[in-house]
Amino acid sequence: MENEQVLEFIQNLSPGKKKYEEKRAKKLNYNSLYDYILSKFEKPKQNIRTENDRCAKHQSFSSSVKKIPPKYQIDNLYQHYQNGQFKDAENLALIITKKYPKHQFAWKVLGVILKESGRVVESLLPNQESVKLAPEDAIAQMNLGSTLQELGKLEEAEVCFRKAIILKPDNAYAYYNMGVTLKELGRFEEAAENYEQALIFNPNYFEAYCNLGALMQELGSLEKAEINCRKAISLKPNYAEAHHNLGVVLYSKGNIDKGIDSLVKANTIDPNSRESDLVLSVLQGRKTRMQTEIKTNNSNDIHYKLGLKSNPFFLKRKVEPELIMSLSQLQSRKMDEAKNTPVFGNGRCSLDYNMFDQACPSIKNLETDLTELMKSAVNSDIYIYDSFFNIYGAGAGIPPHTHLSAIDKDKYLNLAKQKYSLVYYVSVGDQNCSEPGFFKLYDPEEQILPSNGMVIIIPADRVHSAVYNGTKDRIIIGINFYSL
Repeated sequence: MENEQVLEFIQNLSPGKKKYEEKRAKKLNYNSLYDYILSKFEKPKQNIRTENDRCAKHQSFSSSVKKIPPKYQIDNLYQHYQNGQFKDAENLALIITKKYPKHQFAWKVLGVILKESGRVVESLLPNQESVKLAPEDAIAQMNLGSTLQELGKLEEAEVCFRKAIILKPDNAYAYYNMGVTLKELGRFEEAAENYEQALIFNPNYFEAYCNLGALMQELGSLEKAEINCRKAISLKPNYAEAHHNLGVVLYSKGNIDKGIDSLVKANTIDPNSRESDLVLSVLQGRKTRMQTEIKTNNSNDIHYKLGLKSNPFFLKRKVEPELIMSLSQLQSRKMDEAKNTPVFGNGRCSLDYNMFDQACPSIKNLETDLTELMKSAVNSDIYIYDSFFNIYGAGAGIPPHTHLSAIDKDKYLNLAKQKYSLVYYVSVGDQNCSEPGFFKLYDPEEQILPSNGMVIIIPADRVHSAVYNGTKDRIIIGINFYSL
């Protein structure tokens, strides 16, 4: 029976080393390379070495073999990844990391595959192992930084990107990601400096031009913002995000018509971009109102006389049993595992914020009814941006929060003035408890004990919260929308 350690050692030889060993075997009159390598395992050592030395060297030799996977496995892993065969690559990476836990490359590939397949949380450990095993690997530092960035651990991501830059100072991608991270941390000037560094090392980095343009707009440097957006478009004419950013910049400069033209272009290139579609719809609505009803000297500061007659605004809609049944059949996720929502505790929430995309008749009927109620409440057409449901069990809740996103806070677009939030109580659950689920509002403070079928609408910038510990599930539907 052939020795497995010898076979594994031969498989692990580089082509050059293998050729050299084959020549040695032939010169020493061995029948094969296998016999020659086997003799190196079994050959008695020089007399000056003790038996313990011989055993120690043999163990060290075979141990070093075990720490390194065969070359063909690494080649296959690389090829699987390069060819987009991610499942095969993932399976092989798992085998290698289990058998050779100190081999960094397999951890590195596994981390990248998990992240690219959307399993960002799972990718954290492999990327951490990759950096631990090879801290001087700039790409490993980059991979870990990108994962931490997506998980919202921005300070830790910054540390990784700084290390990557130190290890490879001409890495444009590292500067770019540092810019993204610093921007999210609110350090705009530093972010701009890093985007500029990225462009020094890669003058054709259109994403960096695009992001720098958007950042200059936020900083109020509108001329620089326009130049960078146009440069991004010159490098990639069908870059939807650059056309979107240019549209916002042109509107910020007071040119609503050219701004709309750029946003139409962005929407044509990427009709699935909800943000571009939203901004386009709002600006088109503003233009119509400017032309027909409300005109001011500054088109960026239209005074919206239309809106809620009271804050909060109350409405009522009867709850059908079919709706409760339909909601119970929709896919959901545990509140404590949901990363893009502030809800917490023993409950479930919708998978995303597009509940009205469901083809279910009872949900489509609900969408129609609530749309009419919202239009009536704000006395205008509306744009629904988010639709979702939450199912609260005992101990679930949502902390004080608003429904304003980053784009709502843009000082030029000023979308916050036109944004509202709605909550519809499908089932209030059990209110005979210490925390019956008051809808609590702030500035000024007030508490509302909801009832089945109640609809509450508030401006999206008003802080609110709720805590519930009843014995029956509470079911609510939430909508964020804009007046047009």
